[in-house]
Amino acid sequence: MTRDWKVAAWLLAGVYLFSGLSIVGTSFDSRWTVYVAMSLWNHGDTNLDEYSQLIRESDFYAAECVSPDGRARHGPPEACDGHWYNSYPIGGTILTAPLVLAAVGVMNLLSPALRHFHASDFRLDGFFHADYDAAHPIIEMEVASLLLAVATVVIYFIARRYLPEKRAIFLALLYTLATPAYSVGGRALWQHSPSMLLLAIIILMLLRAEENPSLAGWVGLPVALSYTVRPTDSLFVIVFTAYVAVRYRRYLLRYLLTALPVALIFLAYNFSIYHEILSPYYQNRLEGFYPRNWGKFAEGLAGNLISPSRGLLIYTPVFLFSIWSMVRGMWGTRLNKWLSGLTLAHWIVVSSYVGSWWAGMCYGPRFFSDLTPVFVLFLIPYFVRWEELSRVVRTAFVLCALIGLAMHLRGGWSQAVYQWNVKPMSVDLHPERNWEWSDPPFLRW
Repeated sequence: MTRDWKVAAWLLAGVYLFSGLSIVGTSFDSRWTVYVAMSLWNHGDTNLDEYSQLIRESDFYAAECVSPDGRARHGPPEACDGHWYNSYPIGGTILTAPLVLAAVGVMNLLSPALRHFHASDFRLDGFFHADYDAAHPIIEMEVASLLLAVATVVIYFIARRYLPEKRAIFLALLYTLATPAYSVGGRALWQHSPSMLLLAIIILMLLRAEENPSLAGWVGLPVALSYTVRPTDSLFVIVFTAYVAVRYRRYLLRYLLTALPVALIFLAYNFSIYHEILSPYYQNRLEGFYPRNWGKFAEGLAGNLISPSRGLLIYTPVFLFSIWSMVRGMWGTRLNKWLSGLTLAHWIVVSSYVGSWWAGMCYGPRFFSDLTPVFVLFLIPYFVRWEELSRVVRTAFVLCALIGLAMHLRGGWSQAVYQWNVKPMSVDLHPERNWEWSDPPFLRW
């Protein structure tokens, strides 16, 4: 066990440094994460009133004005009769706030030694001069890279339950480098970054509960936290609560009690601001389920798998092996069918966002990134039986893994792949571009 912890420490350091030193940071939807953390530290609240000028300069992106009666509006005018808030979920922002503040503290600590340096990149120059406004994309990327590194360690410990050390390391690095965990989760504090980590922790706890059933009673905490991070993680709540109720009924009450404080705080926070138990972001309708939208729904189902812009199997073809593992029940764990059902439900739900199934301005299969730990863990059976696999299967597996590596490394080292979203025209205004094989994002240079 001591050896495993040494390996884990190397993985933690190596993954953090590689991801944290990557060129590309994607502070898009997470634009206000650092500012909320600073507002908590300086004023003890989560509103962004002190940044109203920055909100205007950002064209009100990802910010909403909430009036005293709880009504939220987006966009101008700059004057707000209530308070400005980040329009995205509060859970991930709160969970990562201590890390953000620590990163800002390190930046301030290093400033006397670094302020004599100058960089052409205004973000890096802002870091040198302890300007968290200019440096916020770097701060986000460093914190996100730490979350990625911790998740990699969790994946390693899960893999060690089934695999020898070297194969467990290989699987963990496959998760880190050849999947959306790196190209999405490690690039900024998207909702997906803490969501993936929480899912990995949930799975590890439930697997260990097979030997120590009392652990199932504590899974309610990360499950509840996941919902505060991302609305689609409501599927985590449904699936894992049902699993505990079926497999560990004796510990169901403890499971619910560990989730209760998180749920109460989350609902009370929403009610104090919006006068409702859920914020507007959590009240999106699944438009794809309406008959009039079934055509677009079908497009979303296909697009999330095989479109050249967002297709999971285009950017991470090794997950074809994961899907076959799910279908055949190859991973010998009680969670097998439950995680397969979760994957199917997630695909249906994210594809039902008919007006944005392509996940807006991003790179690769962002909407599928939350389930990256699941797809990777379903590859375990191939590593267990590696010598028994035919040469053709092993060659195909390695080739698919290398394609994914090339695809996702571009997400951390090329700005051009993100420019595809707006050049020659916005993909949000022209979603037909998602099917242009003549100009896929991954071939932009």
